[in-house]
Amino acid sequence: MGIFNYSGDMTRGYNFSTIQFGSTFFNRMNFSTHVSLKTALGFGGLRGSDQNPLDPAAAIRSASFNHKIADFSSVLEYDFLNYKKKYSAVRWSPYAYFGLGFLTIFSSSTSAEDLSTTQLTIPVGIGFKHLIRRRFMAGFEMGVRGLSFDEIDGISKGDLSQKDFQFGNPNDMDWYSFVGISLSVIIYKIPCPFPYDPNEWRKN
Repeated sequence: MGIFNYSGDMTRGYNFSTIQFGSTFFNRMNFSTHVSLKTALGFGGLRGSDQNPLDPAAAIRSASFNHKIADFSSVLEYDFLNYKKKYSAVRWSPYAYFGLGFLTIFSSSTSAEDLSTTQLTIPVGIGFKHLIRRRFMAGFEMGVRGLSFDEIDGISKGDLSQKDFQFGNPNDMDWYSFVGISLSVIIYKIPCPFPYDPNEWRKN
């Protein structure tokens, strides 16, 4: 569970007035003691407005949007500490991640005339994992999703001669962030203590 936050032509940086709650479901595959691949699908919202304008141009523009989104990502995680071994000295580790993903807007209320509903994203972030009784994993994560287009708020296209009054900066890409906590169940690969022989009964 966590919160999404938009940053772009309407709002700069992190703004508590624009946060939207969301949830994420993920699967993590551990390739080694330090590297894993996490594939996630999240649902939530993104919103922004010129209600508190950044400048006089934003006050004249008076734009707004409220999206319902699906956030898909596949990222590589690198754990800085070796906490997975049975006799490790620690049961926790900070980690960093990066990868690729997609943002899909499936429901929207916006004043924009032109809006891109599917965009490529670049997720980058950091987090913290804690192993609980070798069966559960608790985590905290914070990261940003850089976008390949400047169209999430729908105000960067149009007559560029009037952009100072009606539109945003098309050279300044939008982005959004996700901060959340998680709890996962670890599924171990349990080796069979005896080799399986389908013809064993014939030998007895």
